[in-house]
Amino acid sequence: MKKISKKVNNNTTNVLLLTVIVVIILMISSFYIIKELNIVNYYKLESRIDDLAKAKKEDPKDEEYVTEGWLKVQGTNIDYPVIYGPNYDFSYKTDNFVWTEALYDDLNNITYISGHNILNLSINPTIADKDHTRFEQLMSFTYLDFVKDNKYIQYSLNGKEYIFKIFAVSYPDNDDLDLFNEKEYTSKEMKSYIKNALDESIYDFDIDVNEKDKVISLVTCTRMYGYDKSFKVDARLVRNGEKITNYGVQENDNYKELENVMKGGNVDESKA
Repeated sequence: MKKISKKVNNNTTNVLLLTVIVVIILMISSFYIIKELNIVNYYKLESRIDDLAKAKKEDPKDEEYVTEGWLKVQGTNIDYPVIYGPNYDFSYKTDNFVWTEALYDDLNNITYISGHNILNLSINPTIADKDHTRFEQLMSFTYLDFVKDNKYIQYSLNGKEYIFKIFAVSYPDNDDLDLFNEKEYTSKEMKSYIKNALDESIYDFDIDVNEKDKVISLVTCTRMYGYDKSFKVDARLVRNGEKITNYGVQENDNYKELENVMKGGNVDESKA
């Protein structure tokens, strides 16, 4: 009887051990499944090709402007057609589109897109205010907590969807912006642009970027440092085979300098 009892105990132990092993395997498998789902769902691509085609049909017949593309920025209400208008005065209020100063037949290696910031010029800008239109919500990228959860830009052009990963957020001098450029940058020019963007960025992002990448640059006005600077978000095109994941970001010394400015109070936006 003792032998039978010992055998039963051994079998019970083996069953329990096997159960524990199966549970561990299932937990590990679930972890990787969830991780993979997070990779896929971190940024959900919602095509704007049909919206772009509709916007193009609504372009004025006098060629005052043409609809070039469609821009969508994660975490914001920036979800607008991108207009090119050599005869259009963009100094006026624009509620339902942003613009580019250059006409691109295809995706350029640097694509500049501008938009107005009229209501969010404080040195303590608000985050994702639903009442802000145009490029006001771009200022949300001033804050690390927002950037941690929002790192992707979608651009629709010529029937194709392009996804970009943010690699720099900065306050460049207005004179350093090359908004009217229509040509492809040379390799040397790309290296210089990327270096400047990284050097001026208030964050360090855990992704690499090089002169072979295509870059999209979103620019708007700010009064953070007075009237001589702009606010800029740079992102590079997702590479072939690269997954859309959440990647690391941290503040750097430039952000510490910005924090000192932000402690100085608000500017009078009525004079902006």
